[in-house]
Amino acid sequence: MRLSVIIVTKNRAHHIAPCLDSIAAAFARAAPLDAEIVIVNNGSTDNTAAAIFDWSTANTVPIRALWEPRPGKARGLNLALRVARGDLLAFTDDDCRLHPEYVNDLLRHDAADNELVLRGGRVELYDPTDLPLTINISPTPKRWSPADPVIYATLYDSILAGELNGCNIAMRRELVDRLGPFDEDFGPGSRVGSNDDVEYWFRACAKNVTFEYVSDMTVFHHHERKTNEQAAAVYRRYTIGWGGVHAKYPLKDYGYYREVYRDLRAILRGNNVLLPGFSRTDKLICEARGAWRYFWAQLTRLSLTK
Repeated sequence: MRLSVIIVTKNRAHHIAPCLDSIAAAFARAAPLDAEIVIVNNGSTDNTAAAIFDWSTANTVPIRALWEPRPGKARGLNLALRVARGDLLAFTDDDCRLHPEYVNDLLRHDAADNELVLRGGRVELYDPTDLPLTINISPTPKRWSPADPVIYATLYDSILAGELNGCNIAMRRELVDRLGPFDEDFGPGSRVGSNDDVEYWFRACAKNVTFEYVSDMTVFHHHERKTNEQAAAVYRRYTIGWGGVHAKYPLKDYGYYREVYRDLRAILRGNNVLLPGFSRTDKLICEARGAWRYFWAQLTRLSLTK
């Protein structure tokens, strides 16, 4: 089986070599292995292209370096999907480092599958002084299967609570072919601006795909956010993305509407505090902005096709 590890990068020249080094090290621990790296430069204006070229010429690991000038991480992911040769696809981010045993863990889990699975792994902080954002260090594996309707009914609340993270997911090519390409209205650089991964989770839920979180298959996230202001910016961006996702799938996650009701009730009772620098009012406004951005993207597309 061939493995493709996919990365989309933009203006992260200082992160590229350590990220690629970690992938190469994980490949080496799993040798002999038929594997490649597929990296898409999404319109970088720094020396990211040179950093990728320098790494590729200094290493023997198969790497396919692609260029996508149009903004949007989802566009980069879709380009990578068209070019990647792997039967098994793993997705990570340019500011992540793979654990040396990552590929061995991934292949072991995949070999045990008797169905298509969308799988996420452990995400730890690379720098312990960074804020604990977009990580999952739970030691408890979890599986959400449509064969268990009681467990599957909680999937939306679980997945959206951060059980899976887009910087560490893997699936078979066959599952990607079933679900289709990433929605280019979502993700960094898009109309909505984030949550290309969450949109994909919703689509997979609608098709009754089995999800799994495993407590190994680890990546280390070097996101470099250390202040409450930086955290609030992340919350705003992701919450806008959630608003866009729920606009696209308005009847898929009833727990979302219960949460909106709880937020409104808390605000009316004088409890507007949610997180440092990010209130319940901020959250509701961001969700409304995300919904509007999604609808505006659809309206714009319709006007262009007329």
